Amino acid sequence: MAAYLDIICSFVIAALLMLNVQRMNADLVTRTYKGGNEYIAQTNATTLSDILNNDLQRVGYGVTGTKITLADSARLTFRADVDRNGTPDSVRYVFGGYLTRTTNPRDRLLNRLVNTETPDSISLGVTAFKFTYYDSTGAATTTLSAIKGIQADITVESTVPYDTSYAQSFVRVKIWPKNL
Repeated sequence: MAAYLDIICSFVIAALLMLNVQRMNADLVTRTYKGGNEYIAQTNATTLSDILNNDLQRVGYGVTGTKITLADSARLTFRADVDRNGTPDSVRYVFGGYLTRTTNPRDRLLNRLVNTETPDSISLGVTAFKFTYYDSTGAATTTLSAIKGIQADITVESTVPYDTSYAQSFVRVKIWPKNL
């Protein structure tokens, strides 16, 4: 009789160990997918901030006259010699409509247009994008000729969810271009 009791206890302990291993495996998978989504969102936010940082540093470079031609919370158009060929280019950023090609319903399109070329559509999971402009004292302004600093607030989310949540990353780019 004691042998049967030992066998039953062994099965119960083995079953508990198996459930523990299975739960640990499920937690590991969850952390792996969530970590991967967070990494992608952070990488996309960093890439986008690098692009903006590069362009915004050049606002007004090689240009005489009007350097910023349009500035609101979702759009910015400025002139600069971005390709350094001696001819000023017109660069336009427009935060646009919703994307349907990703599973994230909040994904929106950010267009970058240089001169009259086909726009570079930046679809890195951008869900929120806002420009803010500053004058020489650091106060917010909407007057084009008074703009001396530009800030872009960018929220990027993963394009695919894990379970029902999307990983999110926020970055703020604030530039005081030398040529303004």
